[in-house]
Amino acid sequence: MIVRKIVDPFEYAEWTVREWTIKFMLSDKLLTHARKQSTLPNWYEDPLVIATWEAIISMCFCSVEKYHQSFHILPMVGDRLFNEDTGWRIQDRSIDGDTMTITFTMDS
Repeated sequence: MIVRKIVDPFEYAEWTVREWTIKFMLSDKLLTHARKQSTLPNWYEDPLVIATWEAIISMCFCSVEKYHQSFHILPMVGDRLFNEDTGWRIQDRSIDGDTMTITFTMDS
């Protein structure tokens, strides 16, 4: 059984945009919120917290896909995903050309 940790990148094989794999990380601020939501000592492995945050990250990926379909580019640092007023903001974007992976670090 694979144990997912909230501190690891959120990634799925189907999360691709034009052959680029998309991953998401949580900022320190969001990780602090996640830690406060957990009642377990190993908060970073709490399945309930991970499922909750994974649902939001899934909305972020859908937002990235729609953004790309509309503008033919990917969102940049500072853009908000899934809701302009309350959505999560892209804090950082790193690109690995060797593995064709783009990792977005999200913040609130």
